[in-house]
Formats: sequence, structure tokens, C-alpha cells
Amino acid sequence: MGQEIRQPSPLRIIQSDYVALLAALFPIVSWVMYVATAYFGFFPGLRGRDPLTGADAPFFLYLGIITTLIGIPLLVWRIRSFQAMFTRGVEVPGRITNISFYRDRGRVEYAYTYQGQTYQGGNAVRKTGRTKALQPGGEVVLIVDRDNPKRALIRDLYV
Repeated sequence: MGQEIRQPSPLRIIQSDYVALLAALFPIVSWVMYVATAYFGFFPGLRGRDPLTGADAPFFLYLGIITTLIGIPLLVWRIRSFQAMFTRGVEVPGRITNISFYRDRGRVEYAYTYQGQTYQGGNAVRKTGRTKALQPGGEVVLIVDRDNPKRALIRDLYV
């Protein structure tokens, strides 16, 4: 427990954390839609809708600017908050108490003991191979915030 904890990978954070994924995807999708309508003048209509044309480009330009101004700082903040948690946190064994998924989203709940006190916590996660492998009753290594022991993350989802 005294060893240094590996830092989480930004890619793993985006893969596992739903907020980080949305913060990364919204600007990308907005700019792709802008390029498709502004430079190619066309984007096919989906699900029976009319196709988008060059006249729709200004909307996607503004959407791209707004989602970039919101999404990128949100993504940077989210990645830094995970990295800070891993820097100041301590590894503690925990046990999965519940896991549930709805489509591509899910929630993992766990229990752990830190400094003689038992805590319960959970993380909102994306449905990935790593999260699908977690089972109720299974043991995991948690990163617990020393200053706020109610806050914890499942280490192996992010490193």
C-alpha cells in the first residue's frame, strides 16, 4: 500500500467514464457535421429524415464552437480530477455489491473499509469489456481519497 499508484491513462478515462466520453465526442461529431455540410454540401438523412445541406452549415459551425468551448475544458478537468485522485489516493481492497447496465451505460457499486470504517460507493461507467467482467461479490482494488474517504474509484478501470 506504500508503493506509488500508476496514473490513469486519458484514453482509459474516456473509455470508462461516460462524462469524459461525451465531453470528447460532442465537439468531434459537431465538427464532422460542419465539414460534411459546409465543404461537401450534403449529409444523408437518417431514419427517414431529410438530408442536411450546405444551408445547415452555420448551425453546425456554432454548435462546433460551443461544444468545443464546453467539452474540451470539461474533458481536461475530468482527466485531471481522475489523475489527482490517483496521486493523492490510497489503494484499498473492496468488494462489488451490485452492477447494472442499461444499453451502453452502467453503475458499479462496491463496499470497502478504510481506517476501520466501512463505506459504500459507486461509479457510473460505460459498458466495456472491463466493466462487463466485474461481478457482484468480486474483489477489486479501489483508489480511495485520503481527504474524503467516501470518494473512491475502481483502479483497474482506468490504468
